[in-house]
Amino acid sequence: MKFREHGVLLYLSNELYMGFVKLQADKGLGRSYAALLPFVEGLYHLGYITQEVYQAHVIRYSKPLLTIKSASPKVLELDRNLSFALTNWAEMPEKSRRYYFNKAKKHPESAVAQQLLKKAIKIEGA
Repeated sequence: MKFREHGVLLYLSNELYMGFVKLQADKGLGRSYAALLPFVEGLYHLGYITQEVYQAHVIRYSKPLLTIKSASPKVLELDRNLSFALTNWAEMPEKSRRYYFNKAKKHPESAVAQQLLKKAIKIEGA
């Protein structure tokens, strides 16, 4: 069975909600990203996720709303695919790793592609 992302409903105190709103405004994030960014930060700093998972999600959830809206659908799809590959690198077959590695090499302007290339070179010695 393929793992799918799950939703979580949060009820925030006034203080936490104000911090959430400030984070959203300061970083120009949408509501979902503003909620997920501190969640990922907390999981990493408590030791529940790896540095690789942390870095992939921080890149994903740090994108300002204006950046996302102005990016083309092709760029968004590329980042989404490369983020998936980065997160699931250890479980991927060799053929899939090569595919995503080559795709990342073709798009050095993408921050996600750069991170994938660094991870692949570090792990694989490619």
